[in-house]
Amino acid sequence: MGPAPARHETRSALEASVCEAMRRQNMVHEHRSLRFRVTMASGETVEYRPDVVARRGPILFLIEPLADAAEASRLELLERFLDQHSPEIVLVVLAAKDMMARVPAEAYDELYDAADVAAVARRIRLQDPGGIVCPFPKPRSGAGL
Repeated sequence: MGPAPARHETRSALEASVCEAMRRQNMVHEHRSLRFRVTMASGETVEYRPDVVARRGPILFLIEPLADAAEASRLELLERFLDQHSPEIVLVVLAAKDMMARVPAEAYDELYDAADVAAVARRIRLQDPGGIVCPFPKPRSGAGL
C-alpha cells in the first residue's frame, strides 16, 4: 500500500472541474481515497480507485470522470465493480455528451454530461443522508461499447 494521494490532486481537467464544482457547493470530497478489489471476467483481480469520493451519511458516491473515449476500457471495470459491491454505493459517471450513448447502463448508477459538473455536485449535496437514493432513469436500449 503506497502513500495516500494529495487531498485534491487531480489527474485530468474534468476531475479538476468536478473538484472545483464541489468546492463551490461546500461539498467535502476526497480523491482516490478508497480502494476496491474487482474480479474481472478473466478471473483476474484488479484494483479500482475511484477518482472522486463524496459521502452523504451512509451513502457513498463515487464519481468517475471519463474525459474521452480512450478511457472507455475502464467501463468493464466499472460494470464488474457495480456487480460485486454494495448497493449503498452510487457510481456516478461523467462523460462527454457524444460519448454518453456508448456508456452501457451496467457501468453506472447515474450518468451526467461532463459539461454539467455542477449538476453532479448539486445532486450529491441535495441527497438526504438518511433517505433513500432515488432511481436514476437509464436508457432502455443502448449500443454500448
